[in-house]
Amino acid sequence: MNSIRMKRISVSTLALVAAVALALAEEIDPAAALKAADAIMYPPSFSLTLSVTTEKPGRSAMSMEIEVSHKDGAGSFMEILSPARTKGTRILQTGDALWMFSPKSGSRSALRLSPRESFQGSALSNNDVGDSSWSNDYLTSLEGTEKVASADFGEVEAWKIVGKAARKDVPYGEVRIFLRKGDFLPLRVEYFAKSGLPLKTMELSGYAAAAGRLRPHRMVVSMDDGTGERSVVDIRGLRTREDLPDAMFNQSWLTR
Repeated sequence: MNSIRMKRISVSTLALVAAVALALAEEIDPAAALKAADAIMYPPSFSLTLSVTTEKPGRSAMSMEIEVSHKDGAGSFMEILSPARTKGTRILQTGDALWMFSPKSGSRSALRLSPRESFQGSALSNNDVGDSSWSNDYLTSLEGTEKVASADFGEVEAWKIVGKAARKDVPYGEVRIFLRKGDFLPLRVEYFAKSGLPLKTMELSGYAAAAGRLRPHRMVVSMDDGTGERSVVDIRGLRTREDLPDAMFNQSWLTR
């Protein structure tokens, strides 16, 4: 009897150890996971073209094209290619500052932008377009896993990473980022105001090879205010750039 009891205890102990080991194996470092997601989104220095179509109920869809160049440690330089009324408008993001210059304005000075404001009337903020990183702006925690419906992969298990604004200048009080288990592919991002009010949701899809790895090529950003407004962002021509001059990320480049 004692032998049988000991075997049962041993089996139970092994089962508990296995369960604990599995639980530990399920834990990840949320900060490292968010850095991995940043690396999936874009290479350190790159250029690309964005097509942005904004849909608002009762209005005609608005479309624009933007050329984006980003240099690691320097910032982002953007130029609007279309529509004609804003063609040539240039935007510079360096650190926590955003500047815009329009050759059609008649002024030779750049205008400072708020990172929280809408980018050219879209569901994107100025910061969404200019800042290519999540991990630099948010203090992270892991809140387990959730099932996420993906246009590319169906229903998948995803890590839920919660980021709290690390500084006052960060435009969102909180973000919730869902990364596919196993490879940290970002699938969905939920944005919240500093008051806790839900602002918008971004769904990422169109995964395809670009600049040496699998990356998303479509982002659908839907406002959470009940208006039905959304912006569909398509990425084209993403490539790694090691030749971007430092001078591009200076205000003088805006007004050249």
